[in-house]
Amino acid sequence: MEFLSPDGEIGAPRQAAGFLAMTVTGALVLLAALVSRMWAAGVAGLASSLWRADIALALALAGLAVLNLVDHAIAPLAGVFRPEVGDGGLIENLTVTVMLFPAVIFLARLLTGRIRQGHFGPLVMVALSLVLIAGFGEEVSWGQHWFGLAVPEAIATTNLQSEINLHNYIEPGMMEAIYYVAGLVLLLVAANLRLILQPAPQAPGFLALKALLVLSAVLLCHHVFQELGELAVMVAAFVVWKRIDDGRLQLKPRWLRTLTAY
Repeated sequence: MEFLSPDGEIGAPRQAAGFLAMTVTGALVLLAALVSRMWAAGVAGLASSLWRADIALALALAGLAVLNLVDHAIAPLAGVFRPEVGDGGLIENLTVTVMLFPAVIFLARLLTGRIRQGHFGPLVMVALSLVLIAGFGEEVSWGQHWFGLAVPEAIATTNLQSEINLHNYIEPGMMEAIYYVAGLVLLLVAANLRLILQPAPQAPGFLALKALLVLSAVLLCHHVFQELGELAVMVAAFVVWKRIDDGRLQLKPRWLRTLTAY
């Protein structure tokens, strides 16, 4: 399925067109949010909304995207980005570390008897922790490269990269399509954030958070940036999760608040 020309090249026609369309749409979403905020609160209010940690995170990720282009088009940056086959590199290590944050926080609460602290209930946190641990295992090929595990012949001959994981059984074109759809969903979430979340009283709005979500969506939509896109999504997801759990953000739909509190 060569849906988005998954060859990892900036010039791949359909992938480049899709990436450009996502970038322009994301920019329009942010522009609409900026104009709306400036209209409501003036220039000072807009500056205050942007003076947030989320903007620092977005700028750091944008800087890494520039390095990503250098790694792809000019010279490999060993130690920053992982090789095509194998694990490692700063970006992947950060991704898997952030991925485990909620599970570690839940385990700490469980061990200290504070399991009911925060918004998310124990059943939801157990399910989330299991999903994150499984994602962690898949991302690091279940320790294959860390421990030098021998790959069974059945896996070596059928897995796209001869690695002990499931996601490499997905055809590259299908994987590109999945990432692109995920980016579209994330962009829709960013565009409709006020229907999903609301700031707690006296808490700042989420214009800066919207910028982080839009950047995450855009990075997912091209093969070259997808490793960095995974990190951006994990960072954005953790920021949202932690702020809901701390009460700085609230889920707006009542059914969603009820469901996540179990």
